[in-house]
Amino acid sequence: MLDVNASLQTLSSVAQSGWKANSEEGRIKSSALSKVSAAVSRANEALSCLRVLCPDDLDIERAASSMMNKLLVLEMHDTTLPFLGHMHARLLALLGEPDPKTSAYCTSTSGSPVHLLSLPLPMLHSPEDAVLLTLISTYLMHAIISFTHIAMSSSSSTIVTADSFSTALAESGTLLTWVPYCVSLPRKHIDTTLTRAYTMLTKLCSSMAANSRSTFLIRLYALKCLLCTSPGTVQPNTFWDQIQKTCTVYVRSSFPISEVEELSVTTFVSESLGEVVQIAQSKPSFVEGRSFVLLCEMWTGFAKRSNDLRTLDRITDLMGPGSSSCSLAEVDSLANNLSKLDISAPSPKDKDTVVLECTRALAVLTKVAACLDANSDGTDDLSRRVHEAAKVLPGLGGLLCLPTEPNDELHRAQGKLQRTLEKLRRACIKVLDGEAKVQSHVIISLLMAISNAMEGAFKQNPSKDILTASLDSLFALARIRLKCNDPDTYTPTLDLLNDAVVLLNSTPDHVNAIPASARANYVRCISGAYHNLAGKLYQSSKFGGAVRFLKEGCSLGARALHIRAGVMQDDTEDGEWDEGWKQLEEQMFRRWELLAVCYSKMGDRKLAFDAFVESVKAFPYGSSDLEHLARSATSTNAFSANASTKQLGGIIDRLTYAATCELFLPTSEVSLHTALKPGVVSDEVVGLLLERQILTLEPCLRKDGVQTIVRGLLRDALSVYKATVLPLRRARVLLKCMELLWKDGNNNGGETSWTAERLGEEVLNLLNVEDLGHDSAFVAFRLQYTVAVHLWLSLFAYHSAGSPMTSTVSYHIEEAYNILRGLIPNSSTETDPKTKRSPAHAKKSPKETVPAKKPTRAASVRTTNKARVQNPVTPRPRKALENVSNVIQRTPPKQAGVTIGVQKAVIVFDLETIVGQLQMNFHLLGLLGLVLLKIKLLEALKRICERQLAVSADLYIIICVDLASEYVKLGKTKRANSIFSRSSAVMKSSDVSDEVRINYLLRYAEILALGNNILGSASFYCEAMGLSEASPPEDKALPTAERIKLRVGRLEHAAMACRVSAAIHYSRNNVVGALECTLQSLRLWNRAVDTLSRLSQSSSKPSKATDDSNPFEATPPESSSASNGRYNDHPRSLGQKRLMDGMEWRMVEGLLSTLLTLTHAYFTRGSSREAEYFAQQTQDLAESINAPTMVARALMRKGEIQLYQRQLGAGRGSLAKAAELLQDLPGVDAADMRRLNGDWNRLNEQAQDARDLYEEASAMLGELEGMLASFDGSRRKSSLTLLPQAALATAGQGAIVPTLLSDILRRHIWLLRDDGDDTIKDLIERLMALPASQDTKGEEHALMGKLTLHSVYDQFRSDMFLSSLAESTIALPMGMTSDRAVSLTPSTQDILSTLDHAEQLFLADLALTVDRGNVPHVREATTNLALIKALQTSLGKGGKDGPIIAAHLLDTSSAITLRREMLEAIQHKFPSVQFDDLEWPLMTPSGSPLPRKKPSNFLRLRTSSTEEASDDDVDSNASMKAYWDSIRETHAEQTSGTSLLSTTPKSQFPPHWTVVHISLTPDKSTLFISRQNVSSEPLIFCVPLKGRRESDEDEHLTFDDAVKELAEIIRLSDQGTRNAVNVRNDDPQARAAWWAERNTLDKRMQELLENIEFCWLGAFKTILSPVPPISAELITDLRTRLEKVFKRILPPQDKKQKQHPRLSDVLLDCFSSLSPKCREEELEDLLFFILDLYSFHGIPVAIADIDVDQVIVDLRCALEEHAALRNKRGKVNSTSVNDSHMFLVLDHNVQGVPWESIPVLRGQSVSRIPSVSFLLDRVRLASPKNRSGGVVDRISVDPRKTFFVLNPSGDLKGTEGRFKSWLEQMRSVGWEGVIGRPPSEQQFLDALARKDLVVYFGHGGGEQYVRSHKIRHLPRCAATMLWGCSSGSLKEMGEFDRVGTPFNYMLAGCPLLVANLWDVTDRDIDKFSQAVFDSLRLTPTRGGEQGTSVVTAIAQAREVCKLKYLTGAAPVVYGIPFYL
Repeated sequence: MLDVNASLQTLSSVAQSGWKANSEEGRIKSSALSKVSAAVSRANEALSCLRVLCPDDLDIERAASSMMNKLLVLEMHDTTLPFLGHMHARLLALLGEPDPKTSAYCTSTSGSPVHLLSLPLPMLHSPEDAVLLTLISTYLMHAIISFTHIAMSSSSSTIVTADSFSTALAESGTLLTWVPYCVSLPRKHIDTTLTRAYTMLTKLCSSMAANSRSTFLIRLYALKCLLCTSPGTVQPNTFWDQIQKTCTVYVRSSFPISEVEELSVTTFVSESLGEVVQIAQSKPSFVEGRSFVLLCEMWTGFAKRSNDLRTLDRITDLMGPGSSSCSLAEVDSLANNLSKLDISAPSPKDKDTVVLECTRALAVLTKVAACLDANSDGTDDLSRRVHEAAKVLPGLGGLLCLPTEPNDELHRAQGKLQRTLEKLRRACIKVLDGEAKVQSHVIISLLMAISNAMEGAFKQNPSKDILTASLDSLFALARIRLKCNDPDTYTPTLDLLNDAVVLLNSTPDHVNAIPASARANYVRCISGAYHNLAGKLYQSSKFGGAVRFLKEGCSLGARALHIRAGVMQDDTEDGEWDEGWKQLEEQMFRRWELLAVCYSKMGDRKLAFDAFVESVKAFPYGSSDLEHLARSATSTNAFSANASTKQLGGIIDRLTYAATCELFLPTSEVSLHTALKPGVVSDEVVGLLLERQILTLEPCLRKDGVQTIVRGLLRDALSVYKATVLPLRRARVLLKCMELLWKDGNNNGGETSWTAERLGEEVLNLLNVEDLGHDSAFVAFRLQYTVAVHLWLSLFAYHSAGSPMTSTVSYHIEEAYNILRGLIPNSSTETDPKTKRSPAHAKKSPKETVPAKKPTRAASVRTTNKARVQNPVTPRPRKALENVSNVIQRTPPKQAGVTIGVQKAVIVFDLETIVGQLQMNFHLLGLLGLVLLKIKLLEALKRICERQLAVSADLYIIICVDLASEYVKLGKTKRANSIFSRSSAVMKSSDVSDEVRINYLLRYAEILALGNNILGSASFYCEAMGLSEASPPEDKALPTAERIKLRVGRLEHAAMACRVSAAIHYSRNNVVGALECTLQSLRLWNRAVDTLSRLSQSSSKPSKATDDSNPFEATPPESSSASNGRYNDHPRSLGQKRLMDGMEWRMVEGLLSTLLTLTHAYFTRGSSREAEYFAQQTQDLAESINAPTMVARALMRKGEIQLYQRQLGAGRGSLAKAAELLQDLPGVDAADMRRLNGDWNRLNEQAQDARDLYEEASAMLGELEGMLASFDGSRRKSSLTLLPQAALATAGQGAIVPTLLSDILRRHIWLLRDDGDDTIKDLIERLMALPASQDTKGEEHALMGKLTLHSVYDQFRSDMFLSSLAESTIALPMGMTSDRAVSLTPSTQDILSTLDHAEQLFLADLALTVDRGNVPHVREATTNLALIKALQTSLGKGGKDGPIIAAHLLDTSSAITLRREMLEAIQHKFPSVQFDDLEWPLMTPSGSPLPRKKPSNFLRLRTSSTEEASDDDVDSNASMKAYWDSIRETHAEQTSGTSLLSTTPKSQFPPHWTVVHISLTPDKSTLFISRQNVSSEPLIFCVPLKGRRESDEDEHLTFDDAVKELAEIIRLSDQGTRNAVNVRNDDPQARAAWWAERNTLDKRMQELLENIEFCWLGAFKTILSPVPPISAELITDLRTRLEKVFKRILPPQDKKQKQHPRLSDVLLDCFSSLSPKCREEELEDLLFFILDLYSFHGIPVAIADIDVDQVIVDLRCALEEHAALRNKRGKVNSTSVNDSHMFLVLDHNVQGVPWESIPVLRGQSVSRIPSVSFLLDRVRLASPKNRSGGVVDRISVDPRKTFFVLNPSGDLKGTEGRFKSWLEQMRSVGWEGVIGRPPSEQQFLDALARKDLVVYFGHGGGEQYVRSHKIRHLPRCAATMLWGCSSGSLKEMGEFDRVGTPFNYMLAGCPLLVANLWDVTDRDIDKFSQAVFDSLRLTPTRGGEQGTSVVTAIAQAREVCKLKYLTGAAPVVYGIPFYL
């Protein structure tokens, strides 16, 4: 202990010397430091020993404490740590704690020894020893001091950090926590200890960062130490100021931080303050006073930020009543105190009271606000707090309006209260506006209380701030109170807003407080509140409720603007106010519009109209730039310049439409000229608004009364636009007048000055004035208006239909063209495609102030019609006002400029505005035949588009498509391809509408198909179809007119698609598919015209063609209701009207084009009646629309048909009418007219006139070519590379209309065939240089073949040996054989070579045209080939297959039209699914057709129909469908050119069937007769009809003579038949005369038939004899006898030749049937025929040396002897079939001759067939029905399945009487039928389809009861007997194939048809038919065995007639022999 004391003394002496370790002196004086260090070391050792020796001695620790105190005085803080550590261990032991193993200081090398700052508190018993407590308190103080200094030392910062120090102080066991245990110690000791700790800690904090949490904790710990001292040590206010300062410094220094960190800081501070206040509450005097109140206010803020409600309650408790624990009475006391405060003149004490009460009230309000911010779910707690606040709020009004000094404490408290109240108000609004609606009614009540308090304060002391808050509260309450789906909330909400108005109006005496400018602003805000709530209701479709708010909002808005206008000069608002007022001005018209829309939704149209008018009045014309736009822009551009003008345009649209079409108001009320006050709006703007109204009503002009309104609006506009001031705008309105006049059908509505001429004249005068007045900005439109007026005048010239119509139209179009041409820069350099810019980057013209106008008429530019709904522009904050307007705006869609090349000049000309007129004029020029003018105009427009920057791509593409189409019509396909290829670049790079794109693709595809580029065409077609399928469906919300136009557009595209498909089919040689697609196109055009007619005011009913001229329809009266969808192909009759709309022009032009296409298609197919029908329909339609050129074209087509029909008079008349219509109009039509006139002259054998006309036509086309070359760009070289996939197949398209020119040249060349000069060579060269299509190339081959064949005949005539060949009969085969080859002369070899060349030419022709060339051409080519075969055979080069080939060629030349019609008819025999024509034909990208998609209900319909049908019917239909499918394939193969030289024998026929062809050559000079039989070799005779017999005594019967005689006999017979009704039975003289005439005619008929056989056939008639089997012995016998006859007259046999040439077996077989009793002339025929054969085989024949008479006698004897031998030997090899049958295949020239009744065929079984292919078809059809077991010609018909029609007209009583009883008997065996009444069409058709036999006794062939096409489309047809007059007649059609009822039955598959060739009397034909029935044993009791065939029965019945030829020759049979 002595060492310790000594050390203490040493330290004391050093301390007294002033030495300190941390001072400079201490660091220098090392002796003192050494002394101190030695003393410390010695004391430390001594204390260690003492602790060992006396562990429980407190004095040792007291000594250690004194040692530490000395060291702290010497500032040796680091040295104290060992002492602290040892002493800490000993104190732990003294306190009874476990003794640690080692001291913390010694073992803690890496950690901080801050644990030395605390000692554990006693757990059970607190220590009572004062010494120990003193030691503990002193130790803890020394530890704080030591560690404080260590923390302040930078060298020791690693040992003790601020964070570890602050953390250690917060632990239990530090000095503050031991203070309560030291209460027994003297207060001075405690105060000293705490004060020293406070001082040291405060000193430490001053050196630390203020924003550190450790600094704040240490500072707070120090203050807590100060708080624990004795009372009086520190004053409360000072203490609380220090606390507030500490918190404020820490919080402020912590910013800026994130929201989360901020919340953490405030929460931490609030909790720390709670700890301090908790300690302070032990001293009552500390928790009161001003400083504590300020601290509570600060603490409240921290607690509110952290939403700590408990802390807020605690703070309120500390501040007095009002806490959560206080009673309602205390709250009432606070409220009562607030109400009793005297605030009028408060004393200082009263001010303190006021401040205190304010603070207490502030606490209450803060609690509520915090509760709201915390979104507390405690319902009861929130309600209680709100209830407390509600009690306090009424008393706050006085506090809020209390006058205070700026720096006064009361002023501060008042501001604090105002801010708190504002925060609470906003918190309420925030909660109510949020998603969570917890206790909304409670919060609403609180907000109401706040609002009431503020209203009270405002009424006591008006203030802008309080008024603003009050109004905002009312707005919020109104917004929250309103429930759109609860109408009961509308009135309370309205009352709240009305309260706002009342509150604002309640301060009339406080103008200074609320100035007028502020008042105006408040009115504006209230107006906005009304409007916003109205918008909310509008969005919820509560239009009635919205109206109540809108009315107030609109009126207040107008009031606000009025107030502001009065104070604008005296008051200046800031920028924000200016923006608000600007927004209100711009919004007012939209508010009125919203009100109008709501009225409209409610159905109150009148109030809606009034509101719309107010909207127009309220529009800000100045700020919207409309005033400026009115002076420089057009109506369309002005109303599309910005959003406001667009919306104004929509408002005008709605009010104008409503007033006109819904309210039917007069013009004065509709016109805005009346509504707008003079002087308020300028005349320019008024005129602009009126123009907009006019534009609005344009789509509605067809409605009643609209035109009257528009006329009145135009008058108002003209009154505004004075001629002297605004001439150009007046001209613009006058153009609108012309447009109205046009749409009104030139009806001026009583305005005498409104005529097209006067209006046009005034416009031209106005455009020519020099002084433009105020219209100088519109000078750029002068040219545009000039073009427009000329275009209108052109259209009106058409409308007037005057005589100079064409010339007037041409004049005005030329004027317009000259202006347009002047707009094109004179540039010799073409645009370089390399510099081409994409239209997407095209810049607008610098002179354009507004976007270019987009056409508003849907019919003007074919663009996609998409209705766009524009919403009125509304202020951003007002979301409720979005999507207000339902007005359909005319906003121009996005436009793409078309830039084709480098721009040389900028052209200011808006083509878009006149595009509708341009298109109508395009169509007009086409209809008038002004093709060159049309092309010229299109070329100019195209070049303008290529040089103008802002032209829409749609317009450019439309012009290019139209121009290319016109070039194609003129044959300029190369130029057209260039245009399409160039425009395709624009298609790819520009924004082209789908409608225009589809049109482009289809037109291009059609042109490519016409050029045989099938792949390219199909590719474009498929692309167009994809676009069409992707088009959006029809919008049901669109107006009716728009929907109709969209529907018409779809029909138009479908019709165009069908035309393209037809062209592709035609290029693929699928003529049937092409025709079907064209008919579908026609139906679609008709539907389009019919649909479009719904827009017309006076739509005429379509006239349905039911006359005889319609070959598709012969509707009987009883069955007129039966419809046939397919053949509803006649065009809609438009009546006598003029086309008005551009879409009408397009539809009618498409319809006319399709009709002409069908005319040509049927003409080419050979269906002349159908062609003539469509030509007549074209004429009717063209006449109805006043299109003289189209009428002329139709007449020319009709005239051409009539010329082919050999109706030369009618043809001449049609051509004369066409020429009169064409007048002197140059062009293609004029050249075609001359061609047709040349044809007429040629047919009338006026060759020279024909040549002249052909030459004129050719010259006209040449001139036309020169004119076209001057402006079509053909002389300019284009560097544009054509697209490879779009290149046309044809090349060298240099000539104009090459097809027409080819026709002209061919005709001209043929007429010059005998000239042989250079002229014909030049013409041939021109012909060969023309671009060749498939058809024209084939016809060129045919022409060259005919010329070659003609040269052969010239060679014949020049050759002595061959000169008689043309007049000699030729046999195929030659008829004679020789043992050596016939030597040919050089001339003969040349002729054969020429014939071979001609044959190749005709074959090449047919290869191209056999399936689609016109019928006369194909027939002539095949006949010429047969003739060539005959000539080759006669010259020794026939070949063994020559007869077969020739016979096949003859068969091909027969019934060409019927074969083609068969392919079409098959398509309609099984119409299983009805497709909609609107569906495009499907095809692959390669052009192959695809089957159409079946409708969705197809399977259901098919199933139901199958269930109804029987199994037999289903099987029958399946077999019939398979049969017809095979027929279609067979016929398709036969139409190919490769089948023409077929050598396939007809092995399918029975051996007793013989097929005979009878044909005439084209010049009708030679008759071909061929015979084919399975059992013998084919044989053909080529018999000349003239020159065969040399005798001049015999009068030759020419073909024409025979035909005329036959026609005369039939005419007289028909006349006699008709006169029979006038012959009375009681007049025997008249009866005798009548019968004498009949007998005479019968005799003439007999003689004619005998003469035909004798004169035409002669000995060669034997080819028509039956072909019985004959033995070889008999053939040899005949040969021997004939050779013996000729041996006597021929020179001796050449020794080198073994034997004479021998007659062939086939020829001997034919002549073996020649009767020995034949006439001598016939034997002469045989004689000369055989002599010719010998002569050709090199045996010289001297005709002059031959005794012809003797030879004839010898020949007769030879025939007699041969006949005797044949009769003696009899027939050999006879079969069981005895009745042979012959089929006649007759050329159209000879079909009218009753060949069956010529002597050689009389009585034979003979029937007619169209061709061998039809016979094969009938055999194939009949084979499954053969009941005889394998013999195909023994086919039977079930006689029980018979249907009869007897006397359907009721006037054949005699016939009915003769057959009625028999037919009634036949009912017993199953016969059915009708007697004395007409059958229905369906009944007739069912009988034909289901029965085996149909017998008809009536007039004609029943055509009046069933339509022809219905019969053709039957899948099955019964054998039919038509006993009516001329039922089997085939009408003569000139060069066309004949037509008639028999062919309809053939197409239906009828196996056998009995019919009459001409009219017969009923009694005689009844006798004939009865004989037939008797031969067939048609009785109820007949057996089942087979009897006579129907054909044999017919042949036998001819003899039973009284008039065996006049009646007996009339019935003929078509088909194959059937047996009953």
